Amino acid sequence: MKRFKISLLALFYSFIVTNQSTFGAELNLTETDETIRITLRGKPVLQYIKKSQPVPDGLPQYFCRSGYIHPVYTPTGQELTGDYPADHAHQHAIFFAWVKSQFDGKSVDFWNQAKDLGKVEFREVLNLRREEQSVSFSVKHAFMVKIGEEWIDALYEVWTVTVHQTPADHFVIDLVSVQQCASDKPLSLAEYHYGGMAFRGNVQWLREKDDHSINPGDVQYLTSDGKDRWEGNHTRPNWVAFSGQIDGQDVSATVFCSPKNFRAPQHVRIHPNKPYFCFAPMVEGPFEIVPDKEYVSRYRYLVTSKAADINMIEKHWDEYTKAENATEK
Repeated sequence: MKRFKISLLALFYSFIVTNQSTFGAELNLTETDETIRITLRGKPVLQYIKKSQPVPDGLPQYFCRSGYIHPVYTPTGQELTGDYPADHAHQHAIFFAWVKSQFDGKSVDFWNQAKDLGKVEFREVLNLRREEQSVSFSVKHAFMVKIGEEWIDALYEVWTVTVHQTPADHFVIDLVSVQQCASDKPLSLAEYHYGGMAFRGNVQWLREKDDHSINPGDVQYLTSDGKDRWEGNHTRPNWVAFSGQIDGQDVSATVFCSPKNFRAPQHVRIHPNKPYFCFAPMVEGPFEIVPDKEYVSRYRYLVTSKAADINMIEKHWDEYTKAENATEK
C-alpha cells in the first residue's frame, strides 16, 4: 500500500511525502524551511541543509554554507558524517566543491571558504517525489564567484537525492549532481590533488598528523583494489569503503563511483589522518565545464551498522552497475 499525505500543520511550514512499501516499512520525507529529512521505519537516514546552520562559536561567518547533506545516520542511529570540524571547518559532511579553478579570467576556489573567492549555496527545491520503493528530492545550488564586492553565479547545480527501501541492516542513498554553466563563460578546472564530491566523517575518527597506528574502533579505509588509506590515495578504485566505531558501535559506509562518470573510475583523494575523502577527476589533468553541456556525477552510498563486508559491498556494486548501465546515458 502506498500513501501520499500533507498534514494540515505541514501546509504552514513543511511538506511530507510518505511511502508504505511491500517491506511494510515506511519511508518518510519531510521538508521544512531549513531542511529536508528522510526517515525509514521511524529512524533517521539523512538530513539535507537548505538554510545555513549557525557557525560554531569561535569560527568566522564565512564558513557558513547551505546545499549539503548532514547528518547521514547509520541504521542504529549514529551520525556518520561531521560538519564544521575544528581542523577543517570548510568540510561539510557530503558536499561538492571545486578547488583550483578559473572563471572569466579570475582564480576561484569553492572549497576553501576562508579565501572568500567562491561559495556554494542552496537556491530552491525543484521536486519531491515518491516511487514504489524510494523517496527522493531535487534541489538547485549556485556556485558563486566573488568579483569585486559582487557575487556572480558561475555554475548551477541540481542534486537529486534518492533513499531506497531496504532491509533493516543497511541504507542505500543515491546522489546525482548535474552542473551547468550559468552564462556563456566556462569554468576551467586545473590539475590538482583534491576537489569534487567529498565525504567528511565523524570527528571521533580524527587522528594526529603522521599517526599511522590502527587502534580498535579507528576508521579504516578499503578500496575496491584492496588498498588502505595510505596506499589508496590518488588511485582509481570503483568504490571506497570506510569502517570503524562511533560511540562504541561498529559502522561502515561505502561510496560507489558510477562507471558512467567523467573519467571513471575517478581518482580519489584519501587523507592520511583526517576522516575525509573525495572523488577528484582533476587529479588526472585539467578540464572544463562548458556552456550548453551538462557535467553529470553519480554516486551511491551504502551505510551499515557493522564492519565493512566485502561480499556485501561487491553484491551492491554489481547491482549498482547493472542499474547504471541500464539507464540512458
